[in-house]
Amino acid sequence: MAQSKQSIHVAACPSCGSTGIRMVRRDWSGGLKGKRYVVKDLQYFHCARCGEKVYDPDAMRRIQAASPAFAKTQRVRKDA
Repeated sequence: MAQSKQSIHVAACPSCGSTGIRMVRRDWSGGLKGKRYVVKDLQYFHCARCGEKVYDPDAMRRIQAASPAFAKTQRVRKDA
């Protein structure tokens, strides 16, 4: 199934209402249970006033693909 490219526009920060929120492209890092991971060259909205970040669906897919929380685990099938 092909995924459509969705684009969003954020005119004001959803947290503080600032109109200073801007689209940025940066390396993004996260952590889970002591494991750090990085998403290179991620595009998202960032508010300079309060630090809020807003991600479009493509950015979220990239974050999830890099996150250990979404790592595919091998399921062991139990024989009856």
